[in-house]
Amino acid sequence: MSESELSNNIPELKKIIIDQHNHISEQDKLIKDLKDKVNLLQKKQFAPKSEVKSSEELGVFNEAEELDKNSDVESEDDEDNASEEPEEDVKKKKKKKRPRLPDNLPREEFIIDLDEKDKFCAHDGSALVKIGEEISEKLEIVPAKAKVKKTIRIIYGCPCCDESIKTPPPPATILPKSMASASLVAYIVIAKYMDGLPLYRQEAIFIRIGVELTRQSMARWIIKVSVKLMPLYNLLQDLLLAKDYLQMDESYVQVLKEDGKKATSKSFMWVRHAPGINPIILFNYSPTRSGEVPIELLEGFKGHLQVDGYDGYARVCEENKLIRLGCNDHGRRKFDEAYKTSGGKDIGKKGLIFYKALYKIEDKIEKFSPTEKLKVRQVESKKILTEMKAWVDDKRGKITPKSVGGKAINYFYNEYKYLIGYLEDGKLNISNCGVENKIRPFAIGRKNWLFSASVDGADASAMFYSLIETAKANDQEPFDWLSKVLEKLPHANTLEDYEALLPFKKMI
Repeated sequence: MSESELSNNIPELKKIIIDQHNHISEQDKLIKDLKDKVNLLQKKQFAPKSEVKSSEELGVFNEAEELDKNSDVESEDDEDNASEEPEEDVKKKKKKKRPRLPDNLPREEFIIDLDEKDKFCAHDGSALVKIGEEISEKLEIVPAKAKVKKTIRIIYGCPCCDESIKTPPPPATILPKSMASASLVAYIVIAKYMDGLPLYRQEAIFIRIGVELTRQSMARWIIKVSVKLMPLYNLLQDLLLAKDYLQMDESYVQVLKEDGKKATSKSFMWVRHAPGINPIILFNYSPTRSGEVPIELLEGFKGHLQVDGYDGYARVCEENKLIRLGCNDHGRRKFDEAYKTSGGKDIGKKGLIFYKALYKIEDKIEKFSPTEKLKVRQVESKKILTEMKAWVDDKRGKITPKSVGGKAINYFYNEYKYLIGYLEDGKLNISNCGVENKIRPFAIGRKNWLFSASVDGADASAMFYSLIETAKANDQEPFDWLSKVLEKLPHANTLEDYEALLPFKKMI
């Protein structure tokens, strides 16, 4: 704009200046928000992922007024934050002890004795007597070794004619007419789905021990065995849907050969988790993330469903009349993200202080009975959440909604009725971390094998992640348990036979 185009009207000039000032202020806010988002993305990519903040990081010691000057929320103990002991003594206490080698490992003794000529006293020549032993242990590893199990069936024939020939039937195996034993299939499955070793790496490992196994053969075995395990999966699903409290989450997976979809498109692995006694974790592949999937997977389920803020769960909760619970880990994560930015640091800090108090209560009551948990939550946790809600309501109109801090505030505001649901029953959890922890091995494994080649491969992955994670949750050693299952599965015919294969310590 040139000088000649400017008005000589002073009120008009004032208005132009004010408009320009407001425009610049809005641009400054936008630039600040964008810088915060860029910094947050960089920290997500390169910084440590933990959301847990120490009292020192948040500036909290005994300052209960950080929550509210009238709040009686318990603060950190002095001894948690400082020590009057000398620095050298503190360092000694922090030194970790060497872990004890498990008693169940076989021991091979190697005895070191004196030579016979040295078993005499150097002073008076008396014969020395044994007065004790000094024992040390080192862990030895024997690399994997392959062996061949050779089955010989004796054939009988009549010496008088050629018509009477008898041979005992072959033993039932998981993969008849195949060189794969139950233990070999279990080994391949555990290596891929628990240890994150893709089949091409396993192929190289087998070559090192003198066995030629192609990845194509291993892939075929995995898919065939996964189909045979379906009765066991169906039984677990029936037991899961009979529960009254489930957690659910989903994560993406790439499947190369899917009808009607590009190889680069995303599909999804859905996970259902039934916590408590005899926990069950079930994975399901689906080409979509639509709300139709939870409707199908939760058919017949009644009770509490704990999920994150994804809208795809709204329909199943409404149609099945489920009680929806929110995830406070997600709420805390939003404030943690705000804390990592310049514009949202104060918002993030305050939100994390509230959450630190809430999670401290959960740590305290972790081993309480559900009835005792309910009593404590109704008194202590409810008070903190009420104060937090009042703070969020106050801040909501004072912060840009699209900023990182604004997103944290709005997530808590929009999800509040679900976030407080855990207060109503002692058996419920403060967050959805139970199912998130179960989906993590899949996410880690995905970084190694990257994609599933086919839908059958994705279904097989869902099957084995289900069985492995359920076994782990029930304190079973996955390889031992899966080997026994694959050994006994060909002989299972009745419901009782399949129930005997479940990874539970005791059926209830």
